[in-house]
Amino acid sequence: MKNNFNEEHKHKKHALTELNEQLRLLVGRAQQLELQNEKYTAKLAELRRKSFIISTTSTQNDECNRIQADLMTVNYEKVCYESNIERCQLQLGMYEQSILAEKQWIDEKRLKLEQELIESASTLAKLCTSYAEVSKKLGTSRAACEDTFQQYIRVTNDWSFSKEKTNESKITVQMVKSQAEFRKTLYSKFDVFSMEMSDFAEFWTHEWEDIIKKIRHDFEQIYATIHREMTTTESSKFDDNDINDDDLLAACDDVPLKKSDPIIPIVEVASFGFPFEPYQIQIDFMRSLYSTIQQRKHGIFESPTGTGKSLSLICGSLRWLFDEIQSWKDEYEELLKPIETKNETSSDNWLKRLMKRKEEETAREKRREELKVKIDLEDQYANAAKNTLAANIKKTKRDFDAKYRDLFNSELLSKSDGDDSSLSKDQFKIDNDDELSDEELIIKDNDRKILFDNIDSPTKTDPAGLREKKVHVQKIFFCTRTHSQISQFIGEVQKTKYVDQLRLVALGSRQNLCINESVLKLKSLTLINEKCLDLQKQKKEKKTTKEKRQKTACGCSFLQHDRVECLSNDILSDVQDIEDVVKLGRELNTCPYYATRAAIAAAHLVVLPYQTLMHKSTREACGIEMRDNVVIIDEAHNLPDAICAMHSNEINGNQLIDSYGQLSRYHEKYKARLTAKNLLAIKQLLDVQINLIKTLCSQENLSTIYDSEKWSNLVVSSNKTETSSTFDLIDYLSDAGIYVNLFQLIDYIKTNEITKKLHGFMSKYPVNKNHISEEKKTNESALQKLLQKQAQKQSQPNVLDEEQLKTTEQRISNSFAIFAKFLEALTNPRDDGKIILIMKETLGQCSIKYFALKTSSFFHDMVNEARSVIVADHIVPADNVLAIALPSGPQNIEFEFTAVNRSNTAMMDELGRVVVSLCSTIPDGLVVFFCSYDHLQKTYTYFEKTFVLNKILAKKKIFMEPKRSSDVDTILTNYTKSIKSGTGGLLFSIVGGKMSEGINFSDELARCVCIVGMPYPNIGSAEMVEKMRYLDSMKLKSTTAGETAGRAYYENTCWKAINQSIGRAIRHRGDYACLLLIDKRYSKANIPSKLPHWLANSFHQMKNFNETSNALQQFFVRRSNKPTSS
Repeated sequence: MKNNFNEEHKHKKHALTELNEQLRLLVGRAQQLELQNEKYTAKLAELRRKSFIISTTSTQNDECNRIQADLMTVNYEKVCYESNIERCQLQLGMYEQSILAEKQWIDEKRLKLEQELIESASTLAKLCTSYAEVSKKLGTSRAACEDTFQQYIRVTNDWSFSKEKTNESKITVQMVKSQAEFRKTLYSKFDVFSMEMSDFAEFWTHEWEDIIKKIRHDFEQIYATIHREMTTTESSKFDDNDINDDDLLAACDDVPLKKSDPIIPIVEVASFGFPFEPYQIQIDFMRSLYSTIQQRKHGIFESPTGTGKSLSLICGSLRWLFDEIQSWKDEYEELLKPIETKNETSSDNWLKRLMKRKEEETAREKRREELKVKIDLEDQYANAAKNTLAANIKKTKRDFDAKYRDLFNSELLSKSDGDDSSLSKDQFKIDNDDELSDEELIIKDNDRKILFDNIDSPTKTDPAGLREKKVHVQKIFFCTRTHSQISQFIGEVQKTKYVDQLRLVALGSRQNLCINESVLKLKSLTLINEKCLDLQKQKKEKKTTKEKRQKTACGCSFLQHDRVECLSNDILSDVQDIEDVVKLGRELNTCPYYATRAAIAAAHLVVLPYQTLMHKSTREACGIEMRDNVVIIDEAHNLPDAICAMHSNEINGNQLIDSYGQLSRYHEKYKARLTAKNLLAIKQLLDVQINLIKTLCSQENLSTIYDSEKWSNLVVSSNKTETSSTFDLIDYLSDAGIYVNLFQLIDYIKTNEITKKLHGFMSKYPVNKNHISEEKKTNESALQKLLQKQAQKQSQPNVLDEEQLKTTEQRISNSFAIFAKFLEALTNPRDDGKIILIMKETLGQCSIKYFALKTSSFFHDMVNEARSVIVADHIVPADNVLAIALPSGPQNIEFEFTAVNRSNTAMMDELGRVVVSLCSTIPDGLVVFFCSYDHLQKTYTYFEKTFVLNKILAKKKIFMEPKRSSDVDTILTNYTKSIKSGTGGLLFSIVGGKMSEGINFSDELARCVCIVGMPYPNIGSAEMVEKMRYLDSMKLKSTTAGETAGRAYYENTCWKAINQSIGRAIRHRGDYACLLLIDKRYSKANIPSKLPHWLANSFHQMKNFNETSNALQQFFVRRSNKPTSS
């Protein structure tokens, strides 16, 4: 067992030894691995270092490669530049050779022309010599004729004396000799010796006249030949490349007028009827105007402010008008004289002479009849205007008698009926709520009458009777932008000598001329027009209890044909302003609006606003005839924008929805009683309306059942901000699915007067809170929904908000008229405008706008029809204005009033310092224009917060342009009083606002006009984008290199507003003011080129505020030494 143990122990010891050996080997291996690891670590570090070095080297190599590539590019460009230089040098050499060749060609041509001139001069000398010889021969011939005549007299005397004393043969021989000598001398075609002595004198008179005519004919031919040669010689001096204006004018001075050219007389200064001694510039203006009208031409006239532009237009045009009328009378008297008979030789064809004489007599007769009509018409209208006073007295008496006769008859009728109630004044009031019968509301085939019967009677209140066809006299249309300018113009007319013989009428809108208080209270011009037309109803017959018929008034009491005619004659009897006409209308209880229309035909001078003249349908409705008449347009810089605005049209979603509701309710009510033709037309109108609505929203969102409130409040856009998109007119109609003939629909609306019938329908069947419609509930109008909502809100179902009710009624009643006007806009030519969809949050807020682009097409008809079109504008004398661009304020803080920077407090502080300083420098009135009301309000609030207003109030009183137009006169009156009292005034206003147009800040009312920022329009608006795109497509030339026509229009819109603002301040020759443009953008180098020439000469770009302040002080010191003259 011991041995076994030892053996086991030995075995274990051996195993332990092996394990130790293995452990030793493992330790050695581990040491080797550790050494190897350190070696590898060192190698790895070395590799990393080398990798870094290689990486750095690679980056350097890449950089080197790039540099080499750039170097190659530079070398290539250098080679290209050198090549281009060589090419340019080669082209320069070619150009020099070409110039030398052209110069040689010019020299050769000059030598040739000089040679031709010498030859022409020689030819002219020969012609002059020939002319002298011919003159000598003519003298000799004339002397021979005279000698022959004297010889014949002697022979005849001798023959008479010797007849009894000599034999017959001697007399015969002597007569034969004389006859042969006379024939040889005169080459006479007649045997004068075969005549009796009584016929000899008449024959010789004719022969002598023929000789004189032949001499004159030969002389005229010689003169024409000489003149033609002289003209040819002179014209050969000029080459097409060398002619300048002075040479051309000098050459034209020698050319006589042709017989067909009108000879324009030089009108004497005194005959123009100027109220005082005119300046030379006024004389030249009037003569040029007279000549332009006389020659049936169109003219553009420009006159400096203060030179009496309006008076020059009035006197020059009216002088021509009355000269033209006098020329009719002179020509008529001349045509009354018999035609002078001309002695024709027997060789002429007597049939041709007879036919020619007959044609002349026919033409004279026709012209005589035309002149007679004109002269008789002129005398008739003149006598009517003179006799208007007596006619008014008779008419007033007749109306007075008629009124009390009707009152007496009414009293008798009441007593006979046993009615003890007395007559009240209400019996004589206008019944504006009188309803129409269903028969009058239903559309009939070929219904060309207005809603009321018996309209053709001239004794009833018939506006159609006032529009009867009248023959118009020769007249002048004077067109301006605002009614205030019309008043100013009429005031100038009243200063002239023509005031006693002139028949003048001033046209205005119903809003300015209506005297019916029930109509005027509507305020809106569209509603006033509609209400006026609605009141034009005839008297209806009502049965009394005894089956007697009695007439009751249900129309406008101021509209009666006889009284309107009297008032129109009264208007023409004296030169009267719009306010005078309204006052006269109130005194006579007669409508001034229709009286002025009735006076158009007889008027010499018609003064009217742009909208009436430029809009064709308005012009036709007023009965204005343009043919052969003169049109004068004042303030022409506003003309394109005015034409564009009046021919653009917009309709919103609410109006579309309401007009669709009106027509659909009308269709539902009367569809069983309408003919198939009318049903088809109404269905087409409904389709057009619904298709227009669907262009504003998706068809899926629009319910098939009409619900005005639901449709109006339908959300069509998740974006609460306004967005717009533009469409071509034809593409829009195609996308909307409108394929019907719109011209026929418009004619249908006008012919059958759908607008009036729908208005009468809505008046007869209003939708109010107590109305239980026979229609479906879903057909309730917007008015019902509004009333229900209001009732729920107040928890009083029987209480109505009268103001909201009236507003909604007006909106609903007016919607179809707006739709009809928009439908007319869709019939304009494709290139004349674009369609703009304006999208907002709800359908009722969205709108569709037709934006007119091509204004020339609307102006074209008027220019073609008129005899002459004169456009006039004013400029400001350079000595009377100082324009300064101010880039920074007293602390050198730069101004840049963009939309983003307008709330910058540092700039507003600097602006405040500028305004305070100006209040100390500028005497009397200071007007500061801002680009928007929002900018003005922010600045004013900030000035108030930072006590800037207190500093200004210490020097001048502060006024601000009001939001409401009714407050403008009050602000202006107080502003004027403050300045007149010596306190001074500061007026904050808006560019393009109520005070920048039509209001004159003359003399001390505005010694300085400041414009804060640049009044650019919104370049992102759909209208501006389309206008610029349209002008660019026309490829018009711009005045600035590299600038498109659209961009030029955008820039000019800004500068037009600036010019208009400064134009309000300088109103006469002695007036003066300074213009301060506060923004660093006015200091750009290209700004002077964008200014008109009269302003560019006085424009200065200052570096700092100190220079500006010094320049302002020097300007006012210099102007204070000059007298002010108006």
